[in-house]
Amino acid sequence: MKISRKHISQGFTLLEVALALGLGAWIMVETYRNIADGIRLKNDSIKISNATHLAKIKMAQVDSSSTMETNTSKGDIPGFIGYSYETEIKEEELDLLKLSQGGDAEKLKNKAPQDLLGDKDANLNKILKNRGQAQGSQTGGLIKVFHVKITIKFPLDGKEHSYIVETYRPTKY
Repeated sequence: MKISRKHISQGFTLLEVALALGLGAWIMVETYRNIADGIRLKNDSIKISNATHLAKIKMAQVDSSSTMETNTSKGDIPGFIGYSYETEIKEEELDLLKLSQGGDAEKLKNKAPQDLLGDKDANLNKILKNRGQAQGSQTGGLIKVFHVKITIKFPLDGKEHSYIVETYRPTKY
């Protein structure tokens, strides 16, 4: 009795094994790349958070001073390698009308103050002119303030970046 053998393939061919190994290697490379990007982004966010925190500390130092005067200071921040600060305080005049109306300020300058405020008192302009404050009625009021600008410079991705905080403080307390 003769037994016939059929050729039954068992296992994988060399091409199938090579494709599976290539696919597995590609998946591993992409996974490691994503992990490395995640670590880099975490480190970047730590640097930005540090800059934000340092700006808050510097602003608190400016706020806690008993007197404010025009000056500029800069220097390195101890304990934070590559971080530096620059504090600039200068006196400015702000026009309240420009601040409140944005781009329409020039158009509103020609209106009487009672039109801007909804006031029916037409003598307001005369009273202000008699007091010598006509400029205030035309501009909405000029106020003197200190413009405080704090810049924290820090390294990120091999470049120097800046975190800037600005505020205004009254000239008289």
